[in-house]
Amino acid sequence: MMQTAARALREFWVVVSSLWLNFALFGLALVAAAALMGAFGCYPEASFHERLASALYMARLESLPTPSSSCVVSVLIFVMPLLTLLILGEGALRVASLYLGRKHHREEWDRLMVRSLSGHTVLCGAGELGRAVLAELLRRDPNVAVAVVDNHPGVLDELSARGPNLHHIHGDMVLRDTLVAANVSAAATVVLTSGNDAHNLEAAFKVLQLNPQAHIWVRLKHSGLSAMMGEFSRSNVHFFCPYLSAAEALAEALVEDGRASGAGG
Repeated sequence: MMQTAARALREFWVVVSSLWLNFALFGLALVAAAALMGAFGCYPEASFHERLASALYMARLESLPTPSSSCVVSVLIFVMPLLTLLILGEGALRVASLYLGRKHHREEWDRLMVRSLSGHTVLCGAGELGRAVLAELLRRDPNVAVAVVDNHPGVLDELSARGPNLHHIHGDMVLRDTLVAANVSAAATVVLTSGNDAHNLEAAFKVLQLNPQAHIWVRLKHSGLSAMMGEFSRSNVHFFCPYLSAAEALAEALVEDGRASGAGG
């Protein structure tokens, strides 16, 4: 119950924060109207703050506290409500449409939600290894915050992956814009699991530019290259070869089996 309430509160905050440009434009319109009234001598005895309040009254279709015979005021009385409707109404309709239709506009909704994440994991590549990593993360913590970067639409539906903080960023992992959309600058960990070593290295370099403090795990198919890169890596950059790791685990299991067989004999 608490997790559901926290998620709803987070979604509400993200939706409201996405309207900052509309609020800024509305405030600018009020300031412009107050300045215009001052320039044309409307309400000569009023201060700027009082003229600003008059502009707000106009925007809200309320009667003005002090009458004025200036034609500028007459024009603003009609213009301000229209500007308010266009600026705030557009934002409200856009956000309402996005929120109510978030299941049909999943890509845009995911990008909006990922912007609010911090300390999350970015998983680039939803191939066999990426899917296994994601499944293990969700098994350990169903509420883990993960942004999956993959250029196949609907990849989370294909994986049947579910989580309140699980989002998909549709795009190419080597593109800076895609990494920015995944909010890697605020991520704690970035895992690069594609089957292309060059793509993983290029993406790792760009992630370092955006977030030098992030822990970066880079998959390299060629074990020799993985070992060589490890010699030059930073403390927060880790190179690994899944085949080498699997071989080490298998060899250890075989040795244990051999010991058990010897002891039994």
